[in-house]
Amino acid sequence: MRPPRPEMSEPNPPPVLAPREPSSEVKLSGRLWAASFLLGGIALVIAFLERTTHVEFLRETANGLNSGLEPAELDVVIGLAFWSTLGALGVVLLLEVALVRPLLKGRGWVRWALLVALVLQVGAAFLATAFLAGPDSSFQPVPLLVIGQAVLACAALVACLLPGATRWFRSGQMTSERRPA
Repeated sequence: MRPPRPEMSEPNPPPVLAPREPSSEVKLSGRLWAASFLLGGIALVIAFLERTTHVEFLRETANGLNSGLEPAELDVVIGLAFWSTLGALGVVLLLEVALVRPLLKGRGWVRWALLVALVLQVGAAFLATAFLAGPDSSFQPVPLLVIGQAVLACAALVACLLPGATRWFRSGQMTSERRPA
């Protein structure tokens, strides 16, 4: 009969680090970002579904400018303006979606990357209000949704810059610095 082997581990298990609960400001920021993403997604879908209306508006506007372009060249310019605007809105939306998850996990540096993304979003919103508006002064959902998306994103960024959120981000940095590698 063999002698019993000595235990290779401590009788006490290692401490389990509980995930940190975000501060109320960070939670608010996350909800505002989510609402912003929802508005942006709805704006993209509506713009895509109403693309013939937007392209006709761009065609009327270009014809009013007497640019001297051939009809085929004009169609290329109109298509480029429309699809570039949709693409800019989509890329900014995807960039922000990718950045918000690390933000909610306590990565404070993401706030500054989101500030850059927000500047890009405001630029895309200006493009959308210029190129995705309709010919009449009736209800225009796409420009309003894009502007609403930018306003919500601004509010979300402000919420994650509030003192309570900053304290939460800093407390996460201090605990991660103390953790053994």
